[in-house]
Amino acid sequence: MKYLKTKDATDWPKGKSWKEKLISGLLFFIPRANPDYEDKMYLVKSWLIEFLETDGELLPWREIALDKNENPVFAGPDKRNYGFWCDTNMKYTDFEGEPIDKSEFERKWKITGIKELEI
Repeated sequence: MKYLKTKDATDWPKGKSWKEKLISGLLFFIPRANPDYEDKMYLVKSWLIEFLETDGELLPWREIALDKNENPVFAGPDKRNYGFWCDTNMKYTDFEGEPIDKSEFERKWKITGIKELEI
């Protein structure tokens, strides 16, 4: 496993445009991958991502969104949220960022209160 801190995908606006609200309203019956993330994305200033080797590729496995003070905003996946980065086809080599230690990731993960995932 590898661990990374990145500022990728940290430029979300605070609210949805009227067009986005309209589309969301029309498509309310389609399940969303990350229902608890959507209204908090604008708070994210960096991400901690754990990558798991799958078929020779390092793919996102767990993620922690951090605010400007380095406090967790949300993390996943969990029972309701698939995970922002887990829902992409990105690999470790697609990210810009700096490697971090497993202990740093695990310390923040523990703060989130999400139970350990089964591998």
